[in-house]
Amino acid sequence: MSIQASRLGVVAAALAILLPVSRTGAETDPDLPSRYANLPAATVREAGRQAPSGVPALVAKGFVQLRSGAPLRCVPGGLLAVVAGLSARFGTVSVESTHRSRGRNGRAGGARQSLHLACRAVDFRVRARASGVMGYLRSRPEVGGLKLYRNGIIHIDDGKRRSW
Repeated sequence: MSIQASRLGVVAAALAILLPVSRTGAETDPDLPSRYANLPAATVREAGRQAPSGVPALVAKGFVQLRSGAPLRCVPGGLLAVVAGLSARFGTVSVESTHRSRGRNGRAGGARQSLHLACRAVDFRVRARASGVMGYLRSRPEVGGLKLYRNGIIHIDDGKRRSW
């Protein structure tokens, strides 16, 4: 099996866990977008509504790399689905920051009301053309705030749609 096929299989499992599903599977769930209807029903049924464990599987396989001090357990499922999608489309995602204490946020130059304080933001790097990554992120409804910093770090959060 190729690395790309393996990555897609892990991402499909991650999305099956992250997306809300009915007991009968993705095929019959009217709340799921049609693009997810081809997820295997067994995977969806097994996943149920447990905590998102799909992204940790991506971490275990090296498709998502975590910097120490960047916990994923508190990040909203919608943002985790975006990170999984990024990994599938653009390759390895390196998560630099998620939750920050007030002191760490100040040292990082973060805004006083930063969504990092509530673990509703993710800063990451991805080795891909920035214009393609930013276009993909703009297309995702889960992404509110979006910023590409000069050092290559990209910020996403689930707040109101904005850029600065």
